[in-house]
Amino acid sequence: MSVTELIEQLKALSAREREAFARLFRELESPTVPVAGNGSGASAVDSGNWPDFGVRLKRIYWNKVVADSEAVISYARGDW
Repeated sequence: MSVTELIEQLKALSAREREAFARLFRELESPTVPVAGNGSGASAVDSGNWPDFGVRLKRIYWNKVVADSEAVISYARGDW
């Protein structure tokens, strides 16, 4: 589904349904707190605190890291 199709479907909703959608969408944007856990809180992956892979690769391989490795790292993280 394209963005244009989604917008057209949103326009077709009633005012109450649009407000409910907007509320749910805003909830997605806000950070969530885990409901149940082992007391340690959210893991590093859940909270979005990613290690600096570039620094780690440079420490391992010094200056032999390829220039395009940042794209590989971003892809692995799911940034794009």
